[in-house]
Amino acid sequence: MYKASVILPVYNESAIIEKTLLAISAYAQQHPDYYFLFVNDGSTDNTATFIKSRLSNGGNVAIKNLEKNVGKAEAIRLSLTELSSDYIIFTDGDLAYSLDHIDKVMEALKNSDIAIGNRKLGETHPQKAQRYVAGEAFNWLARKMLGLPYTDTQAGIKGFTKDVANKLFALNRIKDFSFDAELLYIAKLKGYKVSLIPARVNQEHKFSPSNIRVLRDSPGMFLSLIKIIFYRIGGKYNE
Repeated sequence: MYKASVILPVYNESAIIEKTLLAISAYAQQHPDYYFLFVNDGSTDNTATFIKSRLSNGGNVAIKNLEKNVGKAEAIRLSLTELSSDYIIFTDGDLAYSLDHIDKVMEALKNSDIAIGNRKLGETHPQKAQRYVAGEAFNWLARKMLGLPYTDTQAGIKGFTKDVANKLFALNRIKDFSFDAELLYIAKLKGYKVSLIPARVNQEHKFSPSNIRVLRDSPGMFLSLIKIIFYRIGGKYNE
């Protein structure tokens, strides 16, 4: 059994998947006790085909193929039943965070139930204003509405003990990019211990096009947080 499983959701990443796969393969060879699972979230390009063509049978890098796009949260949840390692980590499939973050997460999990990246602790360089404003707005809302103490809920590098991951994703109801905040809110309700690690986004990703539009997505951010509060009131997280 592997010590840790690392989930990498990917969707239409044909432009960068070769670079990502080379980095993962090299890291996996150096960490034979880690298992790396690409989850193809219904890509319509050749992302899945390329990954499959480069993988060898029996190695510690594999792919799970989803026929339709279900979103990052659901892609991760659907992967958990196939993993039996002691720790579960997920990170962005475009490797926005260097792989040495995995080592930091694993170190933090020695004394915690959950370890999350925090860009406030690791960032020293600017990023696109649009991405920054959207992230700051959402984190402020999450702190105010959910009582979360974290200055960064959305960094795409998080780790869990396997038991905690199973419990949190079984209760997950928010499927958009707000699912990270929901997981941390449930963790708060359950009394799980959360550790923070410094997270640094690579320079190439900092200035890449963002899928988030402040004016378009802000109402959705707010609505998702409202839903979390109502789910709590309705006892949906008591299971």
